Amino acid sequence: MPSTRASCSRRHARNNMVGESPDPVQSPNKDHLLVTDPEVLAGYCRDASPLIGSPEGLLRPDSAQEVAFWLREAVARGVPVTPCGLRSSTTGSGLASSGWALSCERLQSPLELDSERSIATVGAGVVLRDFKDELESHGWFYPPDPTSERECSMGGTVACDASGARSYRYGPTHRWLRGLEVALMDGSVRWFRRRLVEKDASGYACLRDLVDLFCGSEGTLGVITRVEVDLLPKPEAFLGALAFFDSVASALHFVGQARQEQRRGTSIQPRCLELLDATCLEIMRQQDSGVIIPNGAGAAIFFEEEHLAGEEDRVLAAWWSLLESFAGSYAADTVVATDRARKEELRSLRHAVPAHLNEEGARFMEHGGKKLSTDWAVPFEHLARFMVDADGWLEEAGIHRVARFGHVGNGHPHYNLMLKDGAEVERGERVVRRMCERACELGGTISAEHGVGKVKRAYARYRFSELELAAMQALKKLLDPAELLAPGNLFP
Repeated sequence: MPSTRASCSRRHARNNMVGESPDPVQSPNKDHLLVTDPEVLAGYCRDASPLIGSPEGLLRPDSAQEVAFWLREAVARGVPVTPCGLRSSTTGSGLASSGWALSCERLQSPLELDSERSIATVGAGVVLRDFKDELESHGWFYPPDPTSERECSMGGTVACDASGARSYRYGPTHRWLRGLEVALMDGSVRWFRRRLVEKDASGYACLRDLVDLFCGSEGTLGVITRVEVDLLPKPEAFLGALAFFDSVASALHFVGQARQEQRRGTSIQPRCLELLDATCLEIMRQQDSGVIIPNGAGAAIFFEEEHLAGEEDRVLAAWWSLLESFAGSYAADTVVATDRARKEELRSLRHAVPAHLNEEGARFMEHGGKKLSTDWAVPFEHLARFMVDADGWLEEAGIHRVARFGHVGNGHPHYNLMLKDGAEVERGERVVRRMCERACELGGTISAEHGVGKVKRAYARYRFSELELAAMQALKKLLDPAELLAPGNLFP
């Protein structure tokens, strides 16, 4: 497959970890590019979180050099600056509470595809789904697939280390990063790349690869301007299926057995295992869809598996054997998608659930309520017991409108608490705090894909010790001495 980029692979053939502009970027005065029109600023005050930002100015640079110029200006003027992508964050990480909002939406450098090395480079402002579609037209596959892939930017997915349903097989964004171009607060632009040596015993292990330092940093260390990722050949074929169960407990037993079968090296090799509870099924029934949701079903699992051309029947037979053991009478209701139209129908149906919940939460905000969602994860062996406990805490708190869906294959369901008023919000927040604390006690985390941002920073002390927080703050101080970059993100 020929390469579609002429010089980029040669230019960086050294595979250097760090490349930088020789001097901090210099530029004439550009104050005319600083937007202060309240009507324009209003479009940058909201994201997918319940928070509202209040930027005093807006920047929309179209190059890494221009980003670096404005970062240097921010330091010179003592103005806080908050990077943002396409404002799909659920944690408020891209909302500026003061100072400047720096939007990366115009960082649209086109796809550079190096087929010889299975690498692609793209601007941080490019929409993830557009990037994936273009790659697929060339026969390549980039695995990360957050639900918001049609609304999020490449830089944003790196900033929060996004993942998605297929992270069960492929892992989160950081696993696919080869390099990052980053604008820093000193006005320099640097490339950070992974070293390709298979063994390295030099220095601190956590700092041997600075790519991972910036991935998940939520804009607190620098502004990501270009992204270089590893690719896979596009899978020959895959099937998707929606299987129904009488309860969440039965669905989790099915997932546990599927995990065991996979690890034994049997014919079952899922790339995702996704839960949808009874509330989600209720929402799905309301959609204009050809998919029949059986009455009485208490949960569903959506799964996908890749296969070679001609192996569809073998794969289906293996799954059918497992479904008969765990789905009982609902096994016959399983919806299988093998053609493109049916796969898209199932995808749209699943994605209708969070969209519906977001709309419902927006209505509750008019009365002091909101949708409160979780992003915690625990080791899978603790998941079933943890969910029983969490459901009990919600019942005790009088929180009854809850939707549970997401990535149970790797211990990461999303609880969505639909809170009607301020009193419910207060009770719901206490329960979520308890969930996060317990998740960390079990060796889990407060955030598995959305990041911490501003919404979850109060829980950071459950995940990190004082020593770990101090180490992270020291790193931030090194790269952002004036502490002007993304204030309010990550740290409690």
